[in-house]
Amino acid sequence: MHTGNHPYATTRKAQKLSPEDAIFVILSDDDTISSALNANICLQGWRPHLYKSRTEFLTCPEADFLGCVVLDARLPDLTASDLTHLICAHATRCPVIVLTGHGGQAMTVNATKFHVSFIPQPFDLNALTEKIEAAIQATMEIGRLEGNYRTLTPREREVMKFVAEGLLNKQVAFKLNISEITVKAHRGQVMRKMNARTLPHLVNMAAKLDIGVGSLH
Repeated sequence: MHTGNHPYATTRKAQKLSPEDAIFVILSDDDTISSALNANICLQGWRPHLYKSRTEFLTCPEADFLGCVVLDARLPDLTASDLTHLICAHATRCPVIVLTGHGGQAMTVNATKFHVSFIPQPFDLNALTEKIEAAIQATMEIGRLEGNYRTLTPREREVMKFVAEGLLNKQVAFKLNISEITVKAHRGQVMRKMNARTLPHLVNMAAKLDIGVGSLH
């Protein structure tokens, strides 16, 4: 059952996220799992939201503001197709941890903006809590990067994209039909606004943001 509404969901994107702000979802009808995770998560100062069915979770009003989602793959109303759909729908926004059946091996899938971990049961509660904490921290980092990215002008975004692809200043200047000096100026602004220490750091940011996706522009 949903354990309360998030009082500032509508303004969340404009705020700097902290671990206390992170919305953590547990999707499981196993009271033992939910209670254990809920108690541990509350100790961390986070906001657990509990759902007992796929249908209930689909009504989640905070879907755009999740910090981490834990899915119990054994839910009666969760088919393999449903599980795949939920992963695809949420793993591009926040890390998803899937609790699988007993036995098997833990596995993590890390691709650009697509983070899914499969944890077999029984699981170590402390180890799972650490993984959840890392997941929330990763979500917060992406949120900060997206916030910085949105401060860039359209031209600065173009420069960042080309620089991240490895183009030299003169090549960027040619593509954008501007002077190399102007490219250097834009590049400096990009580094400052993104808080990038070095070029490799900026490239890493671009990879995490999956620069080129229309939703960021």
